[in-house]
Amino acid sequence: MNKEVLLVEDDPMIARTLAMSLPYRGFSVSTVQTLKEGLQSSVDRRFDIVLIDIQLPDGSGHELCRSLKEASPETPILMITARTDEKSAVHSLTLGADDHIRKPFGLDELTARMSRLLRETPAATVPISFHELTIDVARRRTQINGNEISLGRREFDILVLLARRQGEVVTRAEILDLFPDSMETFDRTVDSHLSHLRKKIRSVVGERIRIHPVYGVGYRLEGEAGIS
Repeated sequence: MNKEVLLVEDDPMIARTLAMSLPYRGFSVSTVQTLKEGLQSSVDRRFDIVLIDIQLPDGSGHELCRSLKEASPETPILMITARTDEKSAVHSLTLGADDHIRKPFGLDELTARMSRLLRETPAATVPISFHELTIDVARRRTQINGNEISLGRREFDILVLLARRQGEVVTRAEILDLFPDSMETFDRTVDSHLSHLRKKIRSVVGERIRIHPVYGVGYRLEGEAGIS
């Protein structure tokens, strides 16, 4: 089965060439041209790897890289750039990019880099465990003490973010980055999803696993002392 690729590239020639060529190398390509479209595409479906041009018509590819990595740390990101300066490459890696490639590039080099990143990405297959909670990110399933609980897409994404940072405070801004299409309704969106998520967890384990609000900052996933 072909690997699913999201290509965020506003150069029509590059986008068309890769969309036509990569399927012969084992990749199915979905192409968009803007930062906004890239964010929306990542919300609508899951991709195995994302390719992002640094210079996009409506913003920086670096911004998109940061948002996608916060929402889905296990998805590898390869940045595409026409810049030759080391500073740009370092900035990409600092924001979470897994690799970068400079234009012009050959198809062999690109597919070799993509294949390496996919081989080196184990997180999507490793469940997240926190006390009685187990999250299968790849299958988007959540269990507490072996019993599956049904979560909405947004609730699941919030829980994954909190569980990956278990014990640490996750800011409201970081949670908002999971919802690029809901900028105007920040408080209502975040609070509503967190409220539903809390109730579902509480109905199974009471207060043994809690999403604790940190006033003025964000939220932290906590477990009752002594639970392992």
